[in-house]
Formats: sequence, C-alpha cells, structure tokens
Amino acid sequence: MLAENERVLRFPVYEKMFHNINAITWYILAFTGMAVYFKWASGESAKFLMEVHIWTAIVFTLNFISFILIVPDRFYIIMKNLLQWDKDTFAWFKNLGGYPRMFGIPFGPEKTAPQGKYNAGQKVAYLIFIFMIFGLIVTGWALYFAKQGLGKELMLYFFYFHVWGSIITTALVTFVHLPLSIINIEDFKAMWRLDSGYMPFDAAEHHSPKWVEDDLVQINSIKQ
Repeated sequence: MLAENERVLRFPVYEKMFHNINAITWYILAFTGMAVYFKWASGESAKFLMEVHIWTAIVFTLNFISFILIVPDRFYIIMKNLLQWDKDTFAWFKNLGGYPRMFGIPFGPEKTAPQGKYNAGQKVAYLIFIFMIFGLIVTGWALYFAKQGLGKELMLYFFYFHVWGSIITTALVTFVHLPLSIINIEDFKAMWRLDSGYMPFDAAEHHSPKWVEDDLVQINSIKQ
C-alpha cells in the first residue's frame, strides 16, 4: 500500500520553466498585440505597447529555441508522447474524457479509456499550441524584419495568421485548456508550484494509468 505522501515526477524543471515562461509571455504578447490591433490604445501608448510586444517576443522566441537546444531529449519525449496514438487514445473521444459528466451532461460511456501521460484532448491541444508557437515566431519576425520583401499577398497572409491565429489560440487556452487544467488540480499544482513538479501517485494513476504502467521508471517519496 502506498504511503500518503507518495509522489511521482510529473514535470521536470526544464519543462516547467519552458511552459510557465511561455504562458506568461504569451498573455503579454496577446494583450499588447490586441490592444494595438483593435486600437484600444493610440499614440504614445500604442507605441509603448508595441515596444513591450517586441521585447516580450524576444523572450518568447529564446524560450522556445532554448528548450529545444538545451534539453532536446525533453522536447523529443514530449513530441513522442503527443504523437503516440492508439485505440485507447481515440476511445477518449467517446465521452471526451468524462468532462461533460462533471458538468452534469451524460455524454458517452461512464468509464474513460485509460490514457498515457497526456489524454487525447491534451494531445490535440498541445500539438496545436506547439504549431502556433512556431508559426507565430516565424510570421512575427518575418513581418518585423522582412515586411517589404514578403510581397503584399504573403505579407497579408502572415499578418492575419499572426493576428487571428494568436486570438483564436488565446481563446482556446483561456476558455478550454485553463479551466480543464484547474479541474485536474494536482496536475495544475505540479506545473505551477514554485518547487518540484511532483504530484500524488494516486492522481497520476487515476488520470494517466498507461503512463504510470508503461513509462514510469521510479517513484519517489517526498515530504508534503
């Protein structure tokens, strides 16, 4: 029988750093970009917000590149987990992981198919996020450094992808990803607490049984 304080490492430190810096800078970029695009600010205020946008974009870009270059093994493991799909992954969609039932909607079977470290919904969302991070970095810096060389048609495509892609993704993060993350509170705390990225073993076993069974190498006990 497991001790009450049994913990498993959910998020290594580099993964936490990348995620949290990415999340904070994302919202700064979203706010400053939308404030300028929708003319919530004008004149000197708009100029200041765009300067904040550019400097934050530098941090955002370096954070993504550094994560890939400094800990490529972690990036590889994340992508491997996200791209691994089996019958249980697809079966998640039969009841959307049981989330509708949490809100009193009797959708699909009561039991959810066992999932790996990330469930099917998380895999779809995270793949979209990674694609958008890369896409926004490319289009943003292309518009900043090579606007004239892109040509009118490509420049407009990059511009609207950059603006509306970021808005749609921000809405997805804010109204879907964040609330569902908070529902999985132990997972949420493991990512955002200042110390280690550990979570209770029983929570990991409940939400990610295939990860615990197939991928977990060592279980560490730490004090609460």
